[in-house]
Amino acid sequence: MNKPLKRFRNKKLFSQYSLGMKQRLAIALAVMYAPELLILDEPINGLPPIVIAKVRNFIRELCDARGKTILISSHISSDRFLLADDIGIIDHG
Repeated sequence: MNKPLKRFRNKKLFSQYSLGMKQRLAIALAVMYAPELLILDEPINGLPPIVIAKVRNFIRELCDARGKTILISSHISSDRFLLADDIGIIDHG
């Protein structure tokens, strides 16, 4: 008989995860309660390229298919042009 808690023996604290895994967990937590407005600060920071594409697709799907409004803060130009319907720039902010 397997012990039910055996699989949790190697659990980590949030602080012990890599930056990329922390980003994925933060995005999951942010969308978990299906908010109408989602504010993301540098959502692809620290993610590997293949995951970046998946996160961008997920964000776009949240907007298009589920009608969510998402405000993204990013210094990466490709994020702005691939994801945004409207772009605002803060100068000396």
